[in-house]
Amino acid sequence: MFAISGSWENYYVTLKQLPERLKQLVPFVAEALPTFKRNKIRRVLDLGCGVGRHCVYLAKNGFDAAGLDASVNALRLAKKWVQEENLKNVTFTRATMTHIPFCDCQFDAVISVSVIHHALKRDVVRTIDEIYRILKGNGLFLANLTSVKDPRYGTGEKVEAGTFRTLEAFEEKRFEELHHYFTKQEASEVLTRFAKAKVEPLEDRPNYWKITAIK
Repeated sequence: MFAISGSWENYYVTLKQLPERLKQLVPFVAEALPTFKRNKIRRVLDLGCGVGRHCVYLAKNGFDAAGLDASVNALRLAKKWVQEENLKNVTFTRATMTHIPFCDCQFDAVISVSVIHHALKRDVVRTIDEIYRILKGNGLFLANLTSVKDPRYGTGEKVEAGTFRTLEAFEEKRFEELHHYFTKQEASEVLTRFAKAKVEPLEDRPNYWKITAIK
């Protein structure tokens, strides 16, 4: 996660084997596969890749996948998984989402699942600018952002407008983490540099916005 909290790092370091939950695809990523193929997308960055579930999926489907995460232990597990699968078209990089260490116009697509909203608003904006920078012309950005319709909105410690430090319940772990909650208008506003952008509720999780944008 970005920036990786000690609690997430401590969670990853305890894992000897990957639980099935961390191997499961997020539906909106799987649903994007025909679009990727139709638009001849080749190189895809998973921003906040965690243990690599979407990188593995993309690589198995013929894409060149790059995973980026701030967690040493998440990337350790991701690399081990890729080695076990004998996949050669996956690379991993440790970095934060606000300073992506890739050249301009390097990726055909960027995906990010439940990552970008774990930050202050200024860092969200900085991250979207970085995503725009590394995308090729007509490149695709696909992500989700927490909505103000999320039942956790307004709970916990208020850090700034729309941002709260709220309790994260992950399996047996309980820890606090930043969440910025977006209105539809606010989510649209952070995408204004893109030529086309669509913000809609996720079908399976309507407390999240699905972001689809084209550079």
